[in-house]
Amino acid sequence: MAFTSMVSTVPVLFFFFTLLLVSANSSSLSHDIKVQEQDKDPFVGFNIGTDVSNLLSPTELVKFLQTQKVNHVRLYDADPELLKALSKTKIRVIISVPNNQLLAIGSSNSTAASWIGRNVVAYYPETLITAISVGDEVLTTVPSSAPLLLPAIESLYNALVASNLHTQIKVSTPHAASIMLDTFPPSQAYFNQTWHSIMVPLLQFLSKTGSPLMMNLYPYYVYMQNKGVVPLDNCLFEPLTPSKEMVDPNTLLHYTNVLDAMVDAAYVSMKNLNVSDVVVLVTESGWPSKGDSKEPYATIDNADTYNSNLIKHVFDRTGTPLHPEMTSSVYIYELFNEDLRAPPTYCIAMDGVDAKTLQAALDWACGPGRSNCSEIQPGESCYQPNNVKGHASFAFNSYYQKEGRASGSCDFKGVAMITTTDPSHGSCIFPGSKKVGNRTQTVVNSTEVAAGEANSMSLSRGFCKLNCMICLAPVSLPSSSPSPSLSISTNDEAKWACKACTFLNTYKNSICDVCGTRLPTSSLLGFDDLTDSGLESNNPASSVGSVFFPLRRCSKRKAMDDDVVEVDGASVVCSESQGVMKKNKEIETKGVASDSGTPLTCLKILSYNVWFREDLELNLRMRAIGHLIQLHSPHLICFQEVTPEIYDIFRKSNWWKAYSCSVSVDVAVSRGYYCMLLSKLGVKSFSSKSFGNSIMGRELSIAEVEVPGRKPLVFATSHLESPCPGPPKWDQMFSRERVEQAKEAIEILRPNTNVIFGGDMNWDDKLDGKFPLADKWVDVWEVLKPGDLGFTYDTKANPMLSGNRALQKRLDRILCRLDDYKLGGIEMVGKEAIPGLSYEKEKKVRGEIKKLELPVLPSDHFGLLLTLLPK
Repeated sequence: MAFTSMVSTVPVLFFFFTLLLVSANSSSLSHDIKVQEQDKDPFVGFNIGTDVSNLLSPTELVKFLQTQKVNHVRLYDADPELLKALSKTKIRVIISVPNNQLLAIGSSNSTAASWIGRNVVAYYPETLITAISVGDEVLTTVPSSAPLLLPAIESLYNALVASNLHTQIKVSTPHAASIMLDTFPPSQAYFNQTWHSIMVPLLQFLSKTGSPLMMNLYPYYVYMQNKGVVPLDNCLFEPLTPSKEMVDPNTLLHYTNVLDAMVDAAYVSMKNLNVSDVVVLVTESGWPSKGDSKEPYATIDNADTYNSNLIKHVFDRTGTPLHPEMTSSVYIYELFNEDLRAPPTYCIAMDGVDAKTLQAALDWACGPGRSNCSEIQPGESCYQPNNVKGHASFAFNSYYQKEGRASGSCDFKGVAMITTTDPSHGSCIFPGSKKVGNRTQTVVNSTEVAAGEANSMSLSRGFCKLNCMICLAPVSLPSSSPSPSLSISTNDEAKWACKACTFLNTYKNSICDVCGTRLPTSSLLGFDDLTDSGLESNNPASSVGSVFFPLRRCSKRKAMDDDVVEVDGASVVCSESQGVMKKNKEIETKGVASDSGTPLTCLKILSYNVWFREDLELNLRMRAIGHLIQLHSPHLICFQEVTPEIYDIFRKSNWWKAYSCSVSVDVAVSRGYYCMLLSKLGVKSFSSKSFGNSIMGRELSIAEVEVPGRKPLVFATSHLESPCPGPPKWDQMFSRERVEQAKEAIEILRPNTNVIFGGDMNWDDKLDGKFPLADKWVDVWEVLKPGDLGFTYDTKANPMLSGNRALQKRLDRILCRLDDYKLGGIEMVGKEAIPGLSYEKEKKVRGEIKKLELPVLPSDHFGLLLTLLPK
């Protein structure tokens, strides 16, 4: 639900609705809301919440609805008494699965079947249940539950099929408008790529089952975020002069109201994902009747104007400028003011708290607390004001919202407090807020790994690190420990953070599973034990991540064999134990966990675009890449085009356990595809920076690592904007965007004295020119392989691509700036076909379609393996 009603005695009043219907004495809406002869006709319905003092009994409520000629309602649950009262009426009902039931239904088909039997079959057809809304704004309010959303929907649908009700009752889920980006002009809108792995199969399901895309759309928020740009009349459906109408410059369509623009943005977003047969259903819309001093437009008059004009607009059946043939039905929020509902709350830092204590709490929140602290990093939307109180407030609230606003989750040893005032400001949108940020790439409540989060070196609840973060030895977790393979957080089980290694242990274990440190006598998930260390910072108001647990060396280091890497045709052993290099063409290589006390004699970095095409022998291709990793045992890996399925395959591989990962399980399953960094070495921080000019969601991923006995090293990866030649002009090459991204990446990395930047640059020297390297930067291939064209995408050398149009490009590159290391060698990997594996491809040859049987390689790109040596 987008608005939460407030008790009138609360000092700071938030948005709530005084709608046209607020009591049994309200005037009739029969002149506005007409009985529809066919279900396909557009209608106006009402949301009904029951947190109301002096609420009418179910029987009285139904009589009231019938008197007011209200024929469509949406319930926020499946209240049995109300469903009974609606029996044998003409009122059509959407029932809902609350967010807190997603885990049970999404994890068990039998639970879903039981829910359908209890809440649908028991009442239908006497009670006209038309749809089930599963969860509410799950992606933006409880992103940790996002992986359960589609399984829950499919399980409920299958239960409807078993009851032969799937053609009468639709299943969908309501979304907040913030899942769309660049919503005006509507022709440029698209779904946030963070959620593509959820939205793509969801839209396919809606298309297959004839179900609607449910959207909660509030023009009020658009107006508040764009005052001075969007006219108030445009939001309230008031008549406009042509000069005030919004015009989409790409389609030249005129928009006389904001809601139509938001609906068309949803249609365009779906079309961008190749879905064009799903109808938008507006499950919530309305206007607040009261707000605080900063919200002078939240008035009863404006709310009445909005609702009245909205009803008239729907029944005019004029559709939208993009789809005049389709008029979306709308449910108004809401029938009654829910004065008993708790207000929306936020957790912020208290005033007057000692800066050192506040900094310690901030570091815990961004570390073991696993708050999303990415937005308070330099250059991000909530970095300003750059002080410990501002950053702590964001981190505290991120933790509080992540924990479901549970009792005790806003304390932080007495330095935090709960407020009903939304602390969001400008483009900085706090988790839990319903405001819409102006920044295209901002994702509210994102579960991306922040730098501080990575610094915590946590192995808890799905974090992808399965090795000891002190000595890097693989760790075998006991059965009582949280399984890193789970993508579902189990926040209900209390844990304590080990002071020595930061691993989150359950209270069932009084000794740390990783390093053997004993449980402290008192702890708030490990926070009580934090404030006695690391508080001697000279800058108590420093940014996030300056204070973390002191680390102790783990005594459980596992000895491993020597490294081997191919250099100039020979196998070079990188022996950490003996500090010598030797050549041997017959040595079998195994993974290495480096002792932090013994200097490395060589360092290997692999960069590989693994190819996100999942329909072409994905498992076998990823297994082949795993074999390459086991063969060469790189210390650092830069991957591009990783999908959730690829991530899952890698995570279950034996070689994975030796590496730390820049992408958590929660983030991995929530994005369509992405870049990923892996490190065998100790990681000081993981971070990422989105490119502001990218329409493909491209970003720079960065890691700072400790090299045993050597100077620290920064390594980074990116997948720069891809050329997309296609009809009608075949000229969408995005060269300008790619060049700007390259310059931005080099500028971000330039301050480091030892830095490796590898990835799929999509670089075309003829189109993009020379790669924009700064002073002391070099292109490794050009230095070590002069005269070798080095095509990493090659339809001639890669037989798997021989059915494609001819293309030879050095798309993948490794660039570096090194003061304390020197280049050893660079080679391509993954050039051999997978034995015994082939696939068929159709190709038009001289007007005739022929089937080609082609071999399968690990990827459509070749990988690059770089060896560094100390100076």
